[in-house]
Amino acid sequence: MEITPTIERYLKCIIEDEFHRFKSWDICYQAFNINKQTEILTLELAFYLASWGMYRGSSGLLQTNYLIHKDAVNILFTKESLKLKCNQNNEVSRKNVSEILDLKNKLAAHYREINFTKKTQKSHPISPTDTLLSKVLLGTLGCMPAYDRYFILGLKEMKIKHTILNVNSLNELFDFVDINKKEIENVQKLISTKTGKHYPIMKILDMYFWQIGYDKTLKKTNGIGINL
Repeated sequence: MEITPTIERYLKCIIEDEFHRFKSWDICYQAFNINKQTEILTLELAFYLASWGMYRGSSGLLQTNYLIHKDAVNILFTKESLKLKCNQNNEVSRKNVSEILDLKNKLAAHYREINFTKKTQKSHPISPTDTLLSKVLLGTLGCMPAYDRYFILGLKEMKIKHTILNVNSLNELFDFVDINKKEIENVQKLISTKTGKHYPIMKILDMYFWQIGYDKTLKKTNGIGINL
């Protein structure tokens, strides 16, 4: 499946709808581009995650306030983490895989230490799922795609062997980048022309595989009961 037309389908929502939730990524990512840690970034991260489905009823995050992300932001602003910040002058590559996974594990340890309570139930620790952690990293540093259900379905549809967030999966994604590098760069230029913004390579992969997974589900259900 060609990358450019697939990305254009995703971009349609962003371009045509000023307030579309897809733009929550742009807002959060641009906020973290200032390379200066501020209190507002904690709120930016929380709202982006909420807009991207991480505050649903079954989520422990729903039982907490936005300050749960304060120490996550502290982790993201360490010197080691900022090396993974993607922009026009810096993209992650295969050599960064271990650093990306180390950062994911640090964030997981942070969230795992926080308990939440729901009504009269006993307190439980926050579950640092791959979906949550990858969305945090995508929305702040842009160094990995978000491993949610549509993205994973897109990986499977395109015969990507590894669909669990680990070293094998990230290496296979970089294989995909190596094979399609020219078209991905052209897509980045297309997005820049249409939006005036630079989207890092991992965001391109996120959009591409997510759209494939979403399209497959839409076709299967005839659009009934599909949530973006």
